[in-house]
Amino acid sequence: MELEWTQVMHYQQQMQRLIRLLLPQKSGHLTSSEWELLSWLYLKPGQNRPNQLSQCSGMKKEAVSRCLKSLSEKGYIEKKPQPGDERGYCMTLTELGMEELKNQCEANLDPYYDLMRGIGPDFVELLAQVDRVVCQVEEGKQV
Repeated sequence: MELEWTQVMHYQQQMQRLIRLLLPQKSGHLTSSEWELLSWLYLKPGQNRPNQLSQCSGMKKEAVSRCLKSLSEKGYIEKKPQPGDERGYCMTLTELGMEELKNQCEANLDPYYDLMRGIGPDFVELLAQVDRVVCQVEEGKQV
């Protein structure tokens, strides 16, 4: 299937628009990047070093470091030394961090649940397709 560049540009703009519509609104004590990192720490507890968080989230290392510092200052995460590595450390969620993550999830995921209820299987299939595309792009480094 061949698309004109104007059609591709339209779809690219629509994808950006959808992401902006689904981005968490400024509710709570976390930025969207902080919320994302807390989510990764919860969902992938074995990937809790800054470099790993950068890789799985797609965020730049500097941005991850800033977010981790802020999350630590807020008491949501703890830095623990990495055994056998003097400079290395890993991050863990605190009880306060778990509580904030739960509160933020309820607020931030509502737009997704609303779309699932309103659109139904088509939205769920869109999410599954996006997941497959992201995996293919990451595997092939096509970007």
